[in-house]
Amino acid sequence: MHSELQAAVDDLYAVFGRYPLIEDVEYCDHCVDPEQVLALHRPPLRQVTAEQLGPLLFSSTTTWGDQRYLNHFLPRLLELVAAGDMDDWSYEVFLPSRLEDLWRSGSDDERSAISDFGWAWWRETISTWPSACEVGDVLNTIADCGQDVSPYLAELEGRVGEPAARQLAELVSRLVFRRRQDDQFWREVDDWLSGPAPANVLVAELSATADPDVAQQLSDAYEKLALWRQTRSANTGR
Repeated sequence: MHSELQAAVDDLYAVFGRYPLIEDVEYCDHCVDPEQVLALHRPPLRQVTAEQLGPLLFSSTTTWGDQRYLNHFLPRLLELVAAGDMDDWSYEVFLPSRLEDLWRSGSDDERSAISDFGWAWWRETISTWPSACEVGDVLNTIADCGQDVSPYLAELEGRVGEPAARQLAELVSRLVFRRRQDDQFWREVDDWLSGPAPANVLVAELSATADPDVAQQLSDAYEKLALWRQTRSANTGR
């Protein structure tokens, strides 16, 4: 974990440290195994594992605790997500609603800590290859939390070097095959894919790399992007 992301995680612990563990938390014993609750409460917060925290992520705040209860575990949850340890728990499906609720009702410093974490997580992802988390999962999680993705895409296209280019290629390949929807996320993605930046980055790194595997990945993404643009032009007339 790079220094920016570690600092963002440490800030989460500092800000959300105001929420103590609720030992006598209410939960539905038809939906939640009492042993799962006990297992989550036993270790110190920074030693909680993905296996212990995963069931809470899967549960709703109507069956296990409430937002204040979840807030106690949120720094560790996001730390494990950024480390790639929550992949088996489908964080990209279950995490956004939790963060979106916090974004609406949280204090200014809580929203700031979440925002700083999101940016640090994104920057770490696009500056490493392979990354701890799939670049598409990171972007989708950020979008599903209610954030505009245009600044994040601009950050990616402004990065130079092989890791960023490979992450861009991975993201392009993932996005062009996804079903389009009429929402803000896809309007921003459509504008980005339709612009010159993604293709320019791929071409620039293609001309710079001597690694055949990297060249193949970038070339494949460029061809998929070109095909998507042709299809889009035929469908929209522009």
